[in-house]
Amino acid sequence: MPSFRNQPDPVLTDLLAALRRERVDAADPERLVLELQIHQIELELQNRELLEARQLLEDARDDYVDLYDFAPVAYATLTGEGRITRMNLAAAALLGVERARGLELFLGTRLAPGDGRNLLSSLGRVLASGEQESIEVGLGRPTANRRNLHLMIRRDDRPATGEAPTCRVILFDITEITRARAEIAAQRHFLQSVIDGIGDPVVVIGTDYRLLLMNRAARLATGVPPEGRCGLSCYGAIHGRDAPCDSPEHPCPVPQVLAGGTAVKVVHRKRCANGQTQWIEVIGAPLLGPGGEILGVVESLRDITEHLDLTARLQERELQLEHLAQHDPLTGLPNRLLFADRLHQAMRHAHREQRKVALLFLDLDRFKAINDSLGHPTGDLILQQAARRMSTLVREGDTVARLGGDEFTVILGGLTQGSDAGLIANKLVAAFQEPFAVADRPLYVTASIGVSLYPDDGIELDTLLRNADSAMYRAKDQGRDTFCFYTEDMTAQALAQVTLATDLRLALARAQFVLHYQPQIELATGLIVGCEALIRWQHPEFGLVEPGRFIPLAESTGLIVPIGAWVVRTAATQMKAWQERALLTDAAVWVNLSGRDTQDPNLAATIAGLCGEVGVHPGGLAVEITETWIMSNPDLAATNIRRLQALGIAVGIDDFGTGYSSLAALKRLGVSEIKIDRSFVAGLAQDPDDRAIARAMIALGRALGLRVVAEGVETQAQADFLQAEGCRIAQGYLFSRPLPAEQFEVYARDAAPVKENIHAQPR
Repeated sequence: MPSFRNQPDPVLTDLLAALRRERVDAADPERLVLELQIHQIELELQNRELLEARQLLEDARDDYVDLYDFAPVAYATLTGEGRITRMNLAAAALLGVERARGLELFLGTRLAPGDGRNLLSSLGRVLASGEQESIEVGLGRPTANRRNLHLMIRRDDRPATGEAPTCRVILFDITEITRARAEIAAQRHFLQSVIDGIGDPVVVIGTDYRLLLMNRAARLATGVPPEGRCGLSCYGAIHGRDAPCDSPEHPCPVPQVLAGGTAVKVVHRKRCANGQTQWIEVIGAPLLGPGGEILGVVESLRDITEHLDLTARLQERELQLEHLAQHDPLTGLPNRLLFADRLHQAMRHAHREQRKVALLFLDLDRFKAINDSLGHPTGDLILQQAARRMSTLVREGDTVARLGGDEFTVILGGLTQGSDAGLIANKLVAAFQEPFAVADRPLYVTASIGVSLYPDDGIELDTLLRNADSAMYRAKDQGRDTFCFYTEDMTAQALAQVTLATDLRLALARAQFVLHYQPQIELATGLIVGCEALIRWQHPEFGLVEPGRFIPLAESTGLIVPIGAWVVRTAATQMKAWQERALLTDAAVWVNLSGRDTQDPNLAATIAGLCGEVGVHPGGLAVEITETWIMSNPDLAATNIRRLQALGIAVGIDDFGTGYSSLAALKRLGVSEIKIDRSFVAGLAQDPDDRAIARAMIALGRALGLRVVAEGVETQAQADFLQAEGCRIAQGYLFSRPLPAEQFEVYARDAAPVKENIHAQPR
């Protein structure tokens, strides 16, 4: 039989396959030889596989030995008594022995006192249970050279036959780790000691709102024990909530700090069981890592209730001291210091607005005699009552001050004419003519007042005060119980103004007002297209008084409201009478409204009511409002204009161009008419600027579809210029002066019929 040992594996494999394919009869003697050859080849191939597997196993074992011996991790095999039966080079180096001599060494003899017993106990438990254990031991008897080991022990479940059970042990040198742990523990202890020394609660919160660190004050405040803080949320431990704080009383700084990376301060409001409120200031700052990343938030909490209370009391005390420094303690009025500041403010404002300031110096007549005879307490009561009386007689923005003794001053700012101060001075004099009630006893003390004006009588405080004092002494020389201006002319004007104001209050009741009507003419045809109602005062002594003299007085005294209502009612009554006589049936009577009317939210309802009383359609009236009054409150003016137009009442702007309205405001107001002021019309012949302004206003009115009326036309040249530039309507002395109702009716009937309702169809 041939030998197959020297044949390569592929040849044997092919031969085996060929033999298995041969067909031999079972009774043929060659069949036995064939089967033996097949079996011999199979045995040869199996033997070769076994030899190859054995070689691989030996190679693997060698690799394992190399890996075991040269592994950087220390490995050892120990018996239950702690005897080393095997170890690698790393373990020998760690234990400080040669590997050959280290075998059969008892590891416990190399460990720190007490750690040998721990090792034996652990080995016994692992061998008995099969469960892995880890222990930490000290290596080396001298403490100075001792190293720390971490041992991972597990049972060797495949011991050699006939050998006692052993444990495989991995030895880790954790000396540096132990030192680092000790340093970290020392640092944590130091940090905890530091923050425990802080009296206010301090907490460190993670990005997940979990508590990382708390000082002693925080633990006492929350009742959280040192060992129980881990895992607790800040909102649960501190506020007893199930979710982060988000209420106005407890704003949470954590989201803001995490989002912005900067410190955030919030204040918490806490209601105590006793009903009191506690205020807690919470400051959150970012806790940064080595790379600048935010690891959490450091919060410090401080009870600021007492601080806030103290601050409030200090502020209140400061206000009291400031008030005492600037006010008279007896009367509560501003003292000389605050008086000087208020007067300077009033003068600066008057300088900007081109207005006047009046300084009234008031001295009580014969006050010294009462003070000396009845005592200072009585005198103090009179001074207090005098202060209250004066304060009720001035406007809200005016100032009443006490300079000392029985000397008082009054600052009246924003005056258009100096004589207006005489009205207030007269009221003050009249107020002091009433007796003072002291201990149920009437005492009469009058007042003498001197008045100086800024800038007429001086532009410096001392000058105004000196001149007002001088005027006051002149009032005393004239018999006391009166007032005098620094100049005699102003005194005469003021007294006339006082007389006029007194008469004005009686004028309505005595039916002394009349309306005159000035026609509005269409320049192209000469037809009357409307008229303006102008008030006149038929004074029994002074004759016919122009509105320029009494309207400002009516506005300052508040009489303008009933006078305005009288004008509307009278004009509506007259319009109804004309319409019944087929006069001005397609036109309207224009009436002027005051600034106070413009600012009245019930203006449209008031005019509608007056027209209803008279029985005339509101469209028979039209109103003019000055540009300055409109722009003082454009929103309210726009509302009133819309309401008036809803009634069919046309609205125009009087004296257009003398104020400061913008084109946007003009468009928003929705007015029907603008009137070119007479000051521009007067200069048309000689002033190119006035001509340019008139052209611009006419072009603006036509562009916006507004009725443009020129007032104060007195010459044919003015009328020709206006017509040539496109102004359709004018009024003035060239056509007619304002006429009483009867004369106007005659004038209107003599003229051609009214052409059309210009107000309703502006071009």
